[in-house]
Amino acid sequence: MISQDKIDSWIREVQERPASAELIIHYIANRLSDLASRAEELSAENIALLSGRKVEEYETRIASLEYQLELLKRQFAGEVTLPNEVPTPKTTIEMVNLLVYNQLGQVLRFEKDPAEMVTGQIMARIGSAPSDAEMQVNLLVTGSQEELLFIFDSGRTVTMPVTAIPTSVAEDPDWQQAFFEEPRIKEELAAIHPIAKMTLYDTGVQASRRGYVKKMKTSFLAAHITENYIGSGVKLPADKTWGITLANKEDVYILVSQEGYIFSMQVDRLPIAIDEVIHLGITDHIVSAFVAGMKPSILFITQTGKAVHRDISWLEGANSFRTKGQSLLSKERRESGTRIVGAAPVVDHDWGVFLFNDGTISACQLSELSSSGSVISPPTVYSILSFASFPQPDEAPVVGRKQVGQKI
Repeated sequence: MISQDKIDSWIREVQERPASAELIIHYIANRLSDLASRAEELSAENIALLSGRKVEEYETRIASLEYQLELLKRQFAGEVTLPNEVPTPKTTIEMVNLLVYNQLGQVLRFEKDPAEMVTGQIMARIGSAPSDAEMQVNLLVTGSQEELLFIFDSGRTVTMPVTAIPTSVAEDPDWQQAFFEEPRIKEELAAIHPIAKMTLYDTGVQASRRGYVKKMKTSFLAAHITENYIGSGVKLPADKTWGITLANKEDVYILVSQEGYIFSMQVDRLPIAIDEVIHLGITDHIVSAFVAGMKPSILFITQTGKAVHRDISWLEGANSFRTKGQSLLSKERRESGTRIVGAAPVVDHDWGVFLFNDGTISACQLSELSSSGSVISPPTVYSILSFASFPQPDEAPVVGRKQVGQKI
């Protein structure tokens, strides 16, 4: 504040040393400008309070925090309690939930007891399985306590618990019996991701099918999710949303394309605005995005069932954006039509789930692939449409270091 004593001292200073008057006037003018700016800020805050906008903002933030807290409590199945709350005992077995979905918003859910899983087991068979030329079908494997984020290519989102999707009881279900999360006009379902542990990560990385990427703080991502819109994350008319990967700054983020090109870079170095990080060919697109976490190797699956393992140390980190990427497939294999349908960081005792072109879905412990080098397919089936991996059913996931049930 400018007191009367201060004003009197300035007057005396000007009377005794007139040359200092200009300096004092400049100081007063700057001070008055600062006070005027602060007055405008306070006036705007008062208007916001009177109109209710500030209250709505605080209520939105509180609702977002309460939502995230509820997600964590559900994820840990009652093992997390707050003061003055009665602990909820964990009485149910964590089931393996397999989701099969397409861009039309149709979702089939199959629930399996982990104690009954065996390698080579047929987990389900979809009666009206589309071919890969007709429709893109994806797999997601997750737990019963998860929260799902439906991402449409418009950037719109919908959240719901896994258990909100009815389980399929038919022996050979078809898409007509599927749960339907209806897209809006000109929309397609791009991805479904588990987000219950979102608050345990500091970054969300959004990728497009053409290799464009942007990162955001999970606090911003959570705020956008409460508003049911995270943005499409695309810059080109021919591009589409791929999905979101949760990560920490020190993690290595990896993109894998259908033609076998790989981009890898530490999350902290990724762009905060939408930018092309890997330059793909006209016919190529992203099929997998994940962080390496603590897994020692990466498993790549081709449409013919070939399984290719690579140690994490094999990755060549990119030094810049818009690179062509590290090549997994030889030129001859690429020209012969070999394509990657999925990839994931794994250990031998992890499991894989495979969707074949006749609608058959089978499970396999990935240690079996290390020796055989290929996926055992059902009779007369030659093509894999989609692949997902998940940890040993009784293995606790490493929180904050990897994603469980990542769509690939």
